[in-house]
Amino acid sequence: MSIRLTRTTGTARPVRRAAALAAAAVLTVGVAACGDDDDSDDDAADDTAVEQPADDDADEADDTDDGDDDGDDVGDVDGISADKTDDLADGDTITVTLTDLDTDQGYYLGICAAEGAAGGPPTCTGGREDSAWIAAEGEERATDHFDAEGNAEVELDVKATSEDGSLDCTTDSCVVKLFGDHQSGFGDVAELPVSFAS
Repeated sequence: MSIRLTRTTGTARPVRRAAALAAAAVLTVGVAACGDDDDSDDDAADDTAVEQPADDDADEADDTDDGDDDGDDVGDVDGISADKTDDLADGDTITVTLTDLDTDQGYYLGICAAEGAAGGPPTCTGGREDSAWIAAEGEERATDHFDAEGNAEVELDVKATSEDGSLDCTTDSCVVKLFGDHQSGFGDVAELPVSFAS
């Protein structure tokens, strides 16, 4: 099969020009149809655009348990409890019960500094093996899993200090902290204050 190109003289340019003018006319009509000459409607649209972020901020504040509105929260957790939170010591094991987790998220649970830098994981005691990764049943690498309703019971081995020594819960304020996993931005979700034996 062969293709033969032929050139016609004098007719292509006017056809292209007419097509370009028609396209410009269609775009002009479309843009005009989207707009309205009534300034009061434009002001109302501007007000709505300005008010929307305030509504989003209010929703985020409602979704946090700790009252901080840093935008990093993974979701609501209605309950976190532990069988022991006072006079903890290295080598203790505590059982933490979590309820109503968002089952579309993953979480880490550990004994961590009460305050931490925003945007990254908190400083926690022990090493990676001393914290729990809680996810849905299908996540084989997770150390613990929540059920279909978002409930989990997790055992944590207690360590008083971080591996690098930057956190010492015998002198620093610490909490049992539930926070978003590596896929969920590490945002704080819930926490329980803990104290360590001196």
